[in-house]
Amino acid sequence: MKPLALERIRSELSTVGVSLSPSLPATEVVLPAKGVWGGAKRGVVAGATLPVMIGFVSPVPGGTYLGVMLSPICALAGGVYGIFTAIPAQEVENSQIMLEIATDKLIQMDLRDVFLNRMVALGNDRTTLKFVVWPDGKPTSADRGVAEHRDQFIESIDTHLVVSVEKSGLRGMYSIDPPTDVFLQIRAQLIRVKDDSVLLDERFTCASDEEKMFLDWAADGGVHLIDEFKSCVPELAEKIVDDFFGVYPMNPD
Repeated sequence: MKPLALERIRSELSTVGVSLSPSLPATEVVLPAKGVWGGAKRGVVAGATLPVMIGFVSPVPGGTYLGVMLSPICALAGGVYGIFTAIPAQEVENSQIMLEIATDKLIQMDLRDVFLNRMVALGNDRTTLKFVVWPDGKPTSADRGVAEHRDQFIESIDTHLVVSVEKSGLRGMYSIDPPTDVFLQIRAQLIRVKDDSVLLDERFTCASDEEKMFLDWAADGGVHLIDEFKSCVPELAEKIVDDFFGVYPMNPD
């Protein structure tokens, strides 16, 4: 969107009601291979596809054909490698349980309230607009100032900022024991109340700076996973406020 069009949208705004969708996000987790047979199967797949992919992107003429020719040999080598390097199935399953416990802890922390409070506070602090919790949103407890004054602006709300968490989990390459990073993808829509027109619609992703192995994410009760998701809350809130209401895209002209 050009700066002039974005400024035109912003000039019509006065009071923004912020809500966070209660729908649960899709979960995507790249697991390591489980045990000997899991390692063998994962190794065969990785070994077979890797030379083809390398050949496809290689500038060498006939690289793809050469990759296809080598694929069976690499598949066999990958299977053998997977047998000896895969994590015991019980260790993977124990780590899955620890990460499920860590996820339950995150739910109990009620980061949704924290996010709403952060959005409202940043919007009021960094813009000239008035930010409030959308009337259908859950009252917040972390910031009494926000919670106590959320109702007096209901009639003046002209724009609804709808945030929904779409996907979260651990992402990485499909290999025997891949390093992964924590990610959280959200969608933010700015909707004009009087006619339900969508003014802005963007997706934002927060990801951990450091990749870890699956067992490392589950270590110490999944504390590293919890910390990464907690740190995403202020980062995403700040990104939405800045992109939607603060910064301007560079004009190529």
